[in-house]
Amino acid sequence: MLFFDYILPFALAALSVVDAAPVNKAPAGIQVVPNGYIVVMKARTSPEKFERHRKWVGNMRKNRKGIKAPKALRSFQFNSGWKGYSGVFDSETLSQIANDEDVDYIEEDGIVTANSLITQTGAPWGLARVSSRTPGAKNYIYDSTAGQGVTAYIIDTGIETSHRDFGGRAKWGTNTVDSQNTDCHGHGTHVAGTVAGTTYGVAKKANLIAVKVLNCQGSGSNSVVIQGMQWALNHATQNGITKKAVVNMSLGGGYSQATNQAAAAIVKAGIFLAVAAGNDAADASKYSPASEVTACTIGASNSSDLIASFSNRGKLVDVFAPGVNIQSTYIGGGTKSMSGTSMASPHAAGLGAYLIGLEGISGNAVCERMKALSSAVVRGVPSGTTKKLIYNGVK
Repeated sequence: MLFFDYILPFALAALSVVDAAPVNKAPAGIQVVPNGYIVVMKARTSPEKFERHRKWVGNMRKNRKGIKAPKALRSFQFNSGWKGYSGVFDSETLSQIANDEDVDYIEEDGIVTANSLITQTGAPWGLARVSSRTPGAKNYIYDSTAGQGVTAYIIDTGIETSHRDFGGRAKWGTNTVDSQNTDCHGHGTHVAGTVAGTTYGVAKKANLIAVKVLNCQGSGSNSVVIQGMQWALNHATQNGITKKAVVNMSLGGGYSQATNQAAAAIVKAGIFLAVAAGNDAADASKYSPASEVTACTIGASNSSDLIASFSNRGKLVDVFAPGVNIQSTYIGGGTKSMSGTSMASPHAAGLGAYLIGLEGISGNAVCERMKALSSAVVRGVPSGTTKKLIYNGVK
C-alpha cells in the first residue's frame, strides 16, 4: 500500500499536475533550525493516511546522504483535526514532500526564545522616563527583544561606528555631503546612541546604518538630504526590510515641499519615520520634514515633564519625548550631554524599533501605537498641541 499511496501519484504527474505546497520562509531576522521544517497536512487527511505519509517520509530520509537528521520525526495532532510534523530535510526530500497532494503548507522551523523584562539601573533620565508613567524614575525597564532584527537609518552627520557602545551593530551606509566617511561633528553619533546604544539606547539590539547628509559644521542642503533619504529607502527596499526599519531625521530647515514628499515616500514604503519638530519655539508647520503629516513629528520635554522652552509645537507634533540634557555617545569614543528636539526624536525612533521588534507593527502604525501607549502629561504646551509623552508600555 505504501508504494501505491505515495509513488503512484508521481507516476501519474503527466496526467494530473498538482500544485506544490508553499514553503514559507521565517521572517527576516528570525533564527531557524538548520534545514528544519514544519509540515502541515490538509484538513481532509485521515489519521491513517497521515501515518502512511510519515512512514514514507521516514523511509526517504533513511536513504538520503549528506545530511544529519534526528532518528524520528516530531508529530502533532490536535482534536480539531489539525495535524503535521517537523524534521530536518534535504532539498530533494523537501521537494517531494511539498508535491504530496495531502500537504497544505511547509514553513521553516523558527527559534523561539523566552521574553523577559530587563532593568537597567541608574539609567539616563530620558531612558528611565520612557519606561515610567511618572517623572523621577532611575531605572529603564524594557523587553529583552530590545529592537532585535530592526534596522535604524540615522540621517545625520554620520556615526562613529567604532564606538564601543554600539557593540559592532553600527555600519556605514552612504555619504551624500562630503568626502569624509566619518562623523566629524558628533551630532549623528549622539543621536545613534539614543536610538540603539548598549548603554544609552532605547532599542539596545537594533542595527544602525549611518546616512551622512550633514557636514563637519552640521549643515547640508535640502537636495543633499533628499539624496540620503532616497538611499535609505532604496537600501531598505533592496534588502527586503522596509517593514523592519526605522529612519530618524534629527534635522530640519524651512518648509520644503520636496523634502516633505521624500519623507512621505519613506512612510508609504512601510518604514517608520521619526523627525525632530525643530528648536525655534514655533509652529512645526513652518519646518521640513517636521511638517510632513505622515511622518511622526517629535517635540521635546524636560525631566519635569514641561515642554522644552525651545521645542516647536502645534497640531503637527505627534508626541513628546525627553530632549533636555540627554547623555549619549559622542565622537572620540566618549559621551556628551546635549539638548534639542534632535535628542527627543531618537528616543521615539528607538521606541519605534522596539515596538516593531516586539509587536510586529510597521510604518505609520508605529506612530499611532506610540500615541496610544502615551500619557497626556506634558505641561506648558499651548492650545492645539498634544500633551502626550512616549512610553514603552512595560507593566
